[in-house]
Amino acid sequence: MAEFCLHDSDQYYLSLSEQPKRFDPNSPVTNVFFDDTNGQVFTVRSGGVTGVTVNGLDDSKSTSFRMEDKGPIISIKFSPDHKVLAIQRNVDAQTPSVEFANFKDLVPTNVEYSHTCKWKNAKILGFVWPKVNEIAFITDHGIELLQVFPEKKQLKTLKSTSFSGAWFSWCAQSNIVVLAGNNGALLQPFSLSSSNITKLQKLELDTTRPVVERDVFVLRLCEATWCAIFRHGSPCTSVPGPTEVCLMPITGGNGIQHILKTGLVGRFAVSVIDNLLVIHHQSSQTSQIFDIMEESKRDNNTAIHLPIVSGVSMKPALVDGQECPMYSGNWVVFQPDYIIDARLGCMWNVSLIHSGLAHSLSKDEIPKVVGTLLRRQGGKDTIYRILNQLVTNADTHLVELSGVFDEINSVYRKWADIEVARNTAGQVVEKGSDTFPVLISQTDMCSHVLQAHADDKYLVQVVTAYLSSLSLHNMTVQQPVAEISVRTLVTRGASGRLRSLVRRGCLGEEQLLACQLLSLGHFDPAAAQLALDMMCRLKAHEEIVEVLLSWNEPVSAAGAARQCGVWGALPARKVLSAAKVHGPAAFRALYHALLARNERERGSPHFLKGEQCEIYIEYYKQLMEDS
Repeated sequence: MAEFCLHDSDQYYLSLSEQPKRFDPNSPVTNVFFDDTNGQVFTVRSGGVTGVTVNGLDDSKSTSFRMEDKGPIISIKFSPDHKVLAIQRNVDAQTPSVEFANFKDLVPTNVEYSHTCKWKNAKILGFVWPKVNEIAFITDHGIELLQVFPEKKQLKTLKSTSFSGAWFSWCAQSNIVVLAGNNGALLQPFSLSSSNITKLQKLELDTTRPVVERDVFVLRLCEATWCAIFRHGSPCTSVPGPTEVCLMPITGGNGIQHILKTGLVGRFAVSVIDNLLVIHHQSSQTSQIFDIMEESKRDNNTAIHLPIVSGVSMKPALVDGQECPMYSGNWVVFQPDYIIDARLGCMWNVSLIHSGLAHSLSKDEIPKVVGTLLRRQGGKDTIYRILNQLVTNADTHLVELSGVFDEINSVYRKWADIEVARNTAGQVVEKGSDTFPVLISQTDMCSHVLQAHADDKYLVQVVTAYLSSLSLHNMTVQQPVAEISVRTLVTRGASGRLRSLVRRGCLGEEQLLACQLLSLGHFDPAAAQLALDMMCRLKAHEEIVEVLLSWNEPVSAAGAARQCGVWGALPARKVLSAAKVHGPAAFRALYHALLARNERERGSPHFLKGEQCEIYIEYYKQLMEDS
């Protein structure tokens, strides 16, 4: 049973966009296509004769038009600037070619042309637009990269490379295509960038376990490009085993492979949301979330990951006021976060509900979830909610709260180190500070968490845990934290704990801290003595003298003033005022000491009129008469 549930959190951590993009559903006379580069759905009615409608999440790029039916369409996509439409048809007994139509302001100009692949007997597996006016034909013979000249109705080959492939997977976010050869036993990535085709390092697969097209996805995740391969069951037995997802780096990723343990069997699909890998499982109607940036078990160059939290279903979506079937067999998932139901005529984005990650957790999972939220855009508010709930229940969640503090301070320390290196001459910084989506400073912790719990029963334990975490990460305690911590420890009678923290260096030794300790001396004299000891180590002798005088300890003040060499500048009136309160013996001793100081410095024992010591001179005379 879950031991932690964030108050008022959503029970789901994934949702479909509230308003789906609607389009004409698939039917005997309507075909639906998706352009993964532009994120648009094409609905082609009657081969285009009765209309083609283009819809996307960006309404400014939506359009509709008619075109001649020249045969069944396999693929239809706009160029990135929406000025050229490319169409691949399934026409038998013809040379492999792609048709083109020019557009202006999303309206066809009736300028049409076509281009034939350089390999006359090749089969075009598909085409992609790496950038404006560049298109790549992916064939079973290799890749041909061409430049498009819309005004001239011509295409020019920029580069080509030969490779015997059966199918391919494309990542529009990184312009990388992976071709499958040798019946799925070989995966060869190519980069289509800078008007060139670059052959990348091939992906080493188990030749006894070739892969199929539906189990391979190329995706962009954590500033790297990966090939995600679903591995089903065990190769050694006939009994189906749990499916694992193998993430093989294509570019970036520090050469580390990641294995994601789903613990499930069946059909899967993949989405990428805010640098989280989401594995959708149809038969259980659940989705699992993996964070490859988390600390994980390593085996050589392979990292093993389990889901961040238990898999749950996505939040039910409404279409026309009614709940639509979730995880439908009609769903098709595209990168990075599109889901299309061609039967319903709906396209959604998948989004993360941050609070849902903390809806149902075991206690020891709380720091891990906070670590995940620290790496997500928009995760800060949920972290504050978790912190406040943990502080409120610190009697039962202090260990987990300490773990959360460590996660927060570890991230902040890394960011601070990068900032220092960035501002240090000659330092080369590979990782930018903008790679930390959520930073929680000490000031943030005070204003959003600690100050709201000033009257909580267990605040002493909370501030002690926070100070210990700051010390663990070699972070200097800043004034807002020091102030609330010292006040809490002193006013709650935890001076022993305060002294221990000071000795361990958790609070540092600053003059402001010492002054605050002094101001709390009326609650606990030990705090004042601690402040004096701290001032002595800081060599703040003049301040010590002032403090001792304010405590009406003139003899000690005079001794401290002589020791630090400020006795000659100490105002006589201030010394005699404190001495009068302390008692006659002290007053007489200090009066004689001041007379001797006057004689030594001015050649006369008398006080000057400007020193305003007349009342103390009269008091001294009275003492002498009485004696």
